[in-house]
Parts: sequence; structure tokens; C-alpha cells
Amino acid sequence: MTPALVRVALPKLFLWGETGRIQEYPEAASRAEPGRVYSRPELEREVFDIASTLEFKGGAPRGKGTDGIINTYGLERSGSRYRINGINLFEHVETGLRITSEGIELGRAFRAGDSDEEWPRVLACQLLRREPRARLVIGLCLRGWELGVKVTAGVPSGSLSLSAPQGEVLAVVQRNCEEFNTLLNENAELALGPYWRADLHSLGESGAVAWEGVQGGTPSTNDLPTALKKALAVFFHICAFDGGPTTWGMDAGGLADALGIDDLAQLGFQGAVPVRLTDDEAFSRALQECVGSDDFIIVSQLADRFGELLGAPVEDRPAVLDSYARTAMYHDQLRVLDRHPGQPRMGRGLFGEPSARRMRVEFTPMTRNALVRTVEQTPAGTSSEIQGDDR
Repeated sequence: MTPALVRVALPKLFLWGETGRIQEYPEAASRAEPGRVYSRPELEREVFDIASTLEFKGGAPRGKGTDGIINTYGLERSGSRYRINGINLFEHVETGLRITSEGIELGRAFRAGDSDEEWPRVLACQLLRREPRARLVIGLCLRGWELGVKVTAGVPSGSLSLSAPQGEVLAVVQRNCEEFNTLLNENAELALGPYWRADLHSLGESGAVAWEGVQGGTPSTNDLPTALKKALAVFFHICAFDGGPTTWGMDAGGLADALGIDDLAQLGFQGAVPVRLTDDEAFSRALQECVGSDDFIIVSQLADRFGELLGAPVEDRPAVLDSYARTAMYHDQLRVLDRHPGQPRMGRGLFGEPSARRMRVEFTPMTRNALVRTVEQTPAGTSSEIQGDDR
């Protein structure tokens, strides 16, 4: 006998207040006290630091812009169906709201972070565990779809689209984007992921998922591209996408590297086979990751990362970079704009020249999806707060 369909409602996706403020949830999680049960007003005021300005019908305070707090909740029973409110950082208990073990992990990573590297990875993993619509977009990109969006300083803005490998383009629009809901239902298990599936199994539910809206029908797509760009900003921050300036792709190996994990199976992307990078793609990624705020790179660091991406032995990596750079210069792909001797501790310069330990370069890859890095561009991994963007 086939198990009955499991009806799961998805509220409108909101997430944090502004696209560039990816630290909002981690910072809030870092303030929450493990084990303490909060009322919603307490959670708004003490954890999210939001002053209440409006009221629900029953008189309970509600803060302006606090729709995003709901998107931190987890799975709930709702009559004959279930409801996934958010990314499971907080959970409803009998007397209020309490931070989950996943929320504690994210808060701990934010408190311990000496840089903007580790906690964004933890946040990205949490989105891939628990946010169905973000999972869908990333999962499709791993299957060869392309993302269309403008990205400035790591922050996506403007129109959003998805292009199928066959060439069909789906524009993710602000209202009535039923094409996205069609994709959601066609790829229901991909969007659900193994973590929500395990939670449903623990509740005795094993049937296929049917996504619904809170009021019935299909899930709300109001302001969907705005919310999706907030989630995607996390993946641009950790440099999980290749391409640009407005067309982006992704492969399993690159995403796993960006997340700092060995493979994607633990996140439910078993079909995503790591793709070996071409030399141009590896150089583009290494250049993006190694460039400093002054647009200079330390050549020894570039050689190590470039060789690592290509799987070269450590002792061969300087020679691998020299060989590639020589060929790229011959074909006018690589141009040295400036060089500097730096410090001896920086190691070997390009072609073994001490005067070229630090360099500023311009690179034009031949591959379609590789990132074009020029001196005028800002590193895509840099997070920036843009006030009022996509509100």
C-alpha cells in the first residue's frame, strides 16, 4: 500500500531584513540562552533586538520587519498537515520558543568567529538543510541550471532568473510566480531534503510531500526573488558560484570546497558528482579567493590554492602556476598590471623572481562560466550592507 501524501505548508519566505545583512540570524542565535523558553515579544526584544511597533489582533506586540523571526522557526503540526516555518533555529515548545541545537551551533560559530569565514559556512549549511526554496535553487544549479542575477560586492540585486540546461528561462518574479511552484512540486524531495524527511519519519510520516500554501493552494511567491537573494547572498559570500557578472553556475566540488566539507551527500545531494575544474576555472577561483583589498595577490598563496584546486602535489604547485601563467600570458589572457617584492616571508615570486612576490593582475578566462577578474572588480566574497536594497 502506497503511503498517503504528506501535506506540508510553506509560509511566505522572508528571512533577514536586508540582502547584505547575512549576519542577522547568526548574531541573534549568539544572543539566545540555550534551554531558556522565550515569549515572542522577548525573542524580538532580547534576541533579535527589535523594538515592537505594531500589534497583532490579540494585542501582543509585533515589531516592524519581524516577519523574518517566523522564518527561524521549525516544523509544526497544523491540523491534518504540517508546516515548515523556517530554518529551524528556534522551535515552539508548550510555553514559548526555544533555541534548537542547530541554532546553538550557528550562534557558537558566530561568537567564535575571528573572521567572516566560518559562520557563513555554517549558515549556508543550515539553509541547505532546512530552507526548501533555497535548496531547490542550489540543487538545480548542481544539475546544470544557471542562475541569472547581478552581483555587486557579493550582494545579488535586481531581477532573478533560472535557466534550464535545455535553454528555457524561468524569470522569478515578485508576484504569482507559479512556474517556481511547479518546479518546487516537480522536485519536492530535493526541496525537502534529508533533515526534514528524517523529522517527518520520526512522526510516522513516510509518504511523498505535497507543498501547499498556509491558506491552501500553492505556497506564496510574493516577494520571492527578494527573499531568495537574501539566501543566495550567503552562497556568494562563501564563493560557491562561478561565473559572472550576471550569469552564474555551480558544481558539486566547488560547493563542497566553499562549505568546507568533503562531499554533499550529508546534505542530500547524492546525485551531484564533483566536476573537475578546467585550468582557467581553477585559476579564476584561486585568484578570487587570494586577492586582497588592495587588489594585490601573494603569488605563493595563489600557487598553493591553484595547485590544490587542480589536485597537484604540494611540491609541484609553484611550477604548475609558472607553467600556466606563461601560457596564459602568451595567449593574452593574463596581464601583469603591477608587481612588488613584498617580504621574504611571502615565499617565492612568479617564475622565481623575488621582485614579483606580490602582483596585481588582469585575467580573462576562455571558459564560459569562469569568473572574470579585473583590477576594477570588488572580490565577490565581500559582504556589504546595502541600506534599503530590495526592501
